[in-house]
Amino acid sequence: MPRMTRNMVILGAVLLLAAIAAAIVPMWVATAGIGLGGHAWAAIFLMIVGCFGVGGGLMFLIFYSARKGYDDAAGRSSRDDDRT
Repeated sequence: MPRMTRNMVILGAVLLLAAIAAAIVPMWVATAGIGLGGHAWAAIFLMIVGCFGVGGGLMFLIFYSARKGYDDAAGRSSRDDDRT
C-alpha cells in the first residue's frame, strides 16, 4: 500500500474514532449519577453473552462451511459445470 494511502486510512480511522467519542462521551457523562439495579445488570450481562454467542456461532459456521467444502459450489458458475 502506498505511503499516502496508508496515511489517509490512518487519518480516516482517527477521525472516525474522534467522531464516535464526541457522540458517546457526553451521553456517558450525563448518565454517570444514575444507578442500575440487579435486574438491569443481569440484562446487560445476558445481552453481552448473547452477542458473543451469536457472533461466535456464526464465525464457527463460516469456518465449518469453508473447511467442509460447502462453499465450493457457490463459487462456481453454470459455465464451469458445462466445461467438466
